[in-house]
This record gives sequence, structure tokens and C-alpha cells, in this order.
Amino acid sequence: MGKFEDYNDLSADPVAADPPYTPGDDFTTREFFQSRLNRGVNIGSWFVLEKWITPSMFPDDGDDSRTTELDSVQIAVDHYGGDIEAVRGRFEEHWREWITDDDWSWLKEVGVTSIRVPIGYWIVDNAAYTEGTPFEEFAEVYENAWDIFKEQVLDKASDYAIGVLVDLHGLPGNANTDELWSSDDHKLKTINVLDFLADDLSGYDHVVGLQICNNAQYENQDEEVQKEFYFKAINAIRDVNQNIPIVISDGSDLHRWVDIIRDTEAQLSEEAGENVSLGVLVDTHPFRCYSDEDKDRSPREIIESVNDTIPDTDKQVDIIVGEFTTVLSSESWDRNGDEDHDDVVRDFGNAQTAHFSDRAAGFYYWTYKFGYGGAGDWCFREVMEKGAVNSAFGAAADRFPGDREPDSDYYENEFNERFNASFEEHVNYWTEQDPDRDFEHWRYEDGWRQGWSDAQAFDGFWHSELGRKAAFKKARYDEYIKEKGEGDDVMFAWRQAYDRGLQAFLDSRWKAFHE
Repeated sequence: MGKFEDYNDLSADPVAADPPYTPGDDFTTREFFQSRLNRGVNIGSWFVLEKWITPSMFPDDGDDSRTTELDSVQIAVDHYGGDIEAVRGRFEEHWREWITDDDWSWLKEVGVTSIRVPIGYWIVDNAAYTEGTPFEEFAEVYENAWDIFKEQVLDKASDYAIGVLVDLHGLPGNANTDELWSSDDHKLKTINVLDFLADDLSGYDHVVGLQICNNAQYENQDEEVQKEFYFKAINAIRDVNQNIPIVISDGSDLHRWVDIIRDTEAQLSEEAGENVSLGVLVDTHPFRCYSDEDKDRSPREIIESVNDTIPDTDKQVDIIVGEFTTVLSSESWDRNGDEDHDDVVRDFGNAQTAHFSDRAAGFYYWTYKFGYGGAGDWCFREVMEKGAVNSAFGAAADRFPGDREPDSDYYENEFNERFNASFEEHVNYWTEQDPDRDFEHWRYEDGWRQGWSDAQAFDGFWHSELGRKAAFKKARYDEYIKEKGEGDDVMFAWRQAYDRGLQAFLDSRWKAFHE
């Protein structure tokens, strides 16, 4: 099922997204949600079951190796003696009750601005895409799944002003194996699923993105095969939704995909004669408990390396951290010495979230909660209780005390003081470099003012911050060039100033609330 019938007929020629805002207009609610810095958490084992998170959804059959959604539904059918209606009732009960109003209220209270929700292709459009897959025989179990997803996830999140990143976590054939990448049928079905999602999600202002796949295979993978699939999928999404942010997996090679997106956008921009963005974010999962390199490090050595996690792309490519934790391997803990476990976890978590806040467009802890107590550092609620992510999360009353809310005069004075100091430093430096050259310093002022203005606008949206800095800066730069023209090799001043204006507002806000 789906409008695309042949994978080979789909174009892989990259296409541009719409700008992240409408030039000349105030930002819309949708634009704020789609471009703000999202501090979030994954809701694991909600619509993609995992036994280690919700063992109650896996009736005991004596086989501990059966841990996936497909295993769960097969076990449930056996458990209920083939009574599909009973199985559907059990699954629907889980979908409706795993996250309650108390959970939503708590998430809002601790400063979660977005949730990342893994889904499987089997729930999309109420099992419409299960034909020819292992889930076909269980389609009746999922015949209301998509309706419930929209009710329990999208509608509820909207009620609490929390964004939703829809993560197509389960793909036909599994993106983390060769089964997907070697099958045109699986890739075609995935693209038809994404086409449906992009269209159906277009009516929700608070959907912050659509993720094409979760963990793409890296080892033994032909880069061109993966690129072709990604760009065909991006084109299908853009055919029905020009502005939704699209998330791709880095396949455990973040630098590779940053380079691919940057180079593709540069080529498109050169061809178009203006700045072009694909509207794509690269997703990375920097777990620090699996690699041999990290197992050979002590916890303190890992903490010291945190600031190398996300590369500085000079605002050319937006990156999100789709999954991270404060979990370290037993081998690392063996090297810990006498430091208290929770003290180390607090330092590790806060170092990560501070770094991600600076370099990423969003980040999501794995995972929110478990169906039992004592999940430890994998559990967001437990690390919150330890104060392990306070550099990014916390009650609004603590982060932005109402009695310290600054007025417009405060920000006007801060702007004047900070801009004048920055402008003077800029002019003095470049005058010393070449006193006879016209650097068009007025462009520095233009960029600085625009950066400050954008940061202040996002602050007005529940004290949010701009997250998709690459997409925004490209659009602002293009808008500026169209209005005032491009100077003679002096536009670096506008670009530098835009970044400094953004940061200057955030520094002023911090001063108002915390100094």
C-alpha cells in the first residue's frame, strides 16, 4: 500500500526545504516548536515494546531471548489462546496507560520541552503497511493503534505544550541490519510509511520532527546505498510537507554524515544562487558504556572528554542527540577509585547536558521510565532525583524565578552595553589589521542585532532558545543578502556578529535570573 510503486523510479536528487520561518512575519507557534532547543526524553517501550523496560508485556514463556515487539505479540497470542480481541485489548490498555496525566504534568514541571517517541511501521495508519511483513498476521491487534497514538501522544503533548519527535524506530527489515538496505521492497515500504507520516503529521504544530530511522547500519554498509535511500525518503517527505524537520541516523559515524549534509547543501546553494537548507538534522547516540575505548577509561576520563562529543560545525549542520544516558560500563567503574557513584553520575550527566545545550539542536535521555523500580542510570526519573541533569532540566520556578523577570528596559540597557563593547572590539581589531580597507562595519551591527532579536523572540516562547541554528542562520543570511546585497568579501562580519548577538542575549538572560 502506498502511492510509490517502484523504488528505482524515485528520485534521489536532493531538494530544498522551506525556510524555518516566513521572512517578514513574526514566528508562528509551529516555527517556535520546530526550531527551539529541545531538552527532552525518550518514551521507550510505549509503541515499540522492549522487554527490559516493560516485562509485563511479555508473558513468561520460558524463553528469555524473546524481547522485541514481534515476540511480545506472538507470545500474547499464545498466552490468550489465539484470542486476537483479548490481545488487542491488552495492547491498547498499555498504549493508553503507560503515560498518564501525572507523567505529563511531571515532564512539564521538570522542564522537558519535547519527547521522542519510537514507533514501528506496524502501527502506522492502523496497520495499513503490514502486508507482506511478519506483522501481517497480527494486523487486527494494531487496527486502532495509530488513532490511539494521535490521541495519547499528539493530543496529550499538545495539551501540555510539549513537542513530539516522531521516530520511525521499527522499519521493515530493520535499519540496523543488512535486511533493509539490501531490499528495494523494504526501502519502498519504508518510504511509503514516511510519506503517510509526513502528510498526517502536517496538521500538528508541536511535531518537532520526523525521524527516518533510528540506528542505521554502519559496518559493511555501502555509503551510496544509504545516501540514495535517505535522499529518496527526504524527497518523498518534502513532496507533502515542506517544513517538517527531518532527522537521519548517523550510523555511528557523525562526522561522515555532517560532511555529507554540509556538502550537499553547499552544492544546492551554489546551483540556486542562494542559501539552501535540506531541513535535515543528523542524529547521534553517544552512549559511553559500549566501546572498547570507553571501557578502558575511568569515569573521570570520560567526563573530561565530554566536550569532544558534538563537533563544532560552525552553524553549518544541525545535530541532535536522539539518545544518551549517564550509564557507564562496569569496566569503567572498576577504574573509579573511591568516588561516590552518584557524585560521578551527577558530574557526568550535567557535563553532557551543558555540552549538548551548547552544540546540539536538541537532546533526549534514554529512557523516561521502566515498568519496575531500580532501573538506575538508564531511567530519566531516577537521574533527575539525583540532580544528574540539572544543567538542562529543572522546574521553571528555579530556572526562571518570577520575581526576577526582567523588563524591557533591562534588555535594552543590556543590548546597548554588550553591543557597544562588541562593536568597538570588532572595529578596533579589523582597523588594526588593514586600516585602509572598508570593512563595512555596519554589517556587523546588522548581524548582531538580528542574532539578539531572534534569541529574544524565542525567549518569549516560554523562555525557549533557538536550537536549529544552522537552518536559521542560513535563512537569515539569505534574507539579508537579498535586502542589502553582498559586500566585497566582508560578510564574515555579519555571520560572526549573528552568533555573538544570539549568545549575548542568553548571557543577559542568565545574568537577570541567576546573578
